[in-house]
Amino acid sequence: MLKSKISAQLHQSIQSFLDYCQTRYMSGGTIEGYRNNLKQFAGLLEIWQGSKTITSFAEICTEPVLMETIVIRQSNNPNLSAHTIRRYISAWRSWIRYLVKTDVLDLSHDRFKFDLPKLPEILPKAVDMPILNKILDTPPVRRQSGWIHLRNICMFELMAYSGLRVSEVTSLTLSDLCLNQKQVKVTGKGNKTRLVPITDCAIQRIREYMQARSASSVKIKANYLFTNRFGNRITNSTVRMHLRNLADELLTDKLRLTPHMLRHSCATHFIRQTHDLRFVQILLGHSSVATTQMYTHLDNDFVKATFYQYLDR
Repeated sequence: MLKSKISAQLHQSIQSFLDYCQTRYMSGGTIEGYRNNLKQFAGLLEIWQGSKTITSFAEICTEPVLMETIVIRQSNNPNLSAHTIRRYISAWRSWIRYLVKTDVLDLSHDRFKFDLPKLPEILPKAVDMPILNKILDTPPVRRQSGWIHLRNICMFELMAYSGLRVSEVTSLTLSDLCLNQKQVKVTGKGNKTRLVPITDCAIQRIREYMQARSASSVKIKANYLFTNRFGNRITNSTVRMHLRNLADELLTDKLRLTPHMLRHSCATHFIRQTHDLRFVQILLGHSSVATTQMYTHLDNDFVKATFYQYLDR
């Protein structure tokens, strides 16, 4: 077990780092991931036998100590994936960089360039448009408040046909709507904003949803476009639950749909239709075209079509 003074400094430094992440406008998911991984790091230090010999805070901010905690994690869970370990190390690295930047530690960034576990290449999962249309156009089997179903379909439509992230959908406010211009203002990662075109169908559904919600007895307590039955902003987890339930009701093959699959489907569709990486990059709000480029692997015809399009003979 760590000495109380060192343990207190550890938890204080982690909280300071998380507060710093807030000021950098990092996404809520990124900050929560850092919080969970660093909390695990602190917890594993407490049960590590070697922690009894630690005499200073700087000693626990070293690669050998990090590796000791990874060994404990893997012994507790032999099936721990490379992806999970990478996230764990990445969170630790970011925390260390913050401590160096704020002069809590006097270390060189070069010390933390050791290799991360390699990940297997996993291509994004996309859903065919006929399946998406069935999800969006079929009335629900379960009995549900009319405005709630309309709300869900609006959110799914924005993810499937305009490529919004689930966090971007739940963050939309009424002032973000530009329905006459057929677009919405979206705040993405890094607090960056972009204007995203939306379909005529989405516009009609949003108007129907807002009218139905106004006619209901729900008391709106926030300026967000999509609210829960208590009038507060809807959460990402609630969106995932409703999408999963709707897929279970309507699809016979029991496809486990997620919001990110809808976004992937949008990207794949436009890559196949336009073969324009720059357009899809801007639409989805990718900071780098390299992120968008992974969608080309979903369609072998992309490479062939692009080759002949620019072949000068």
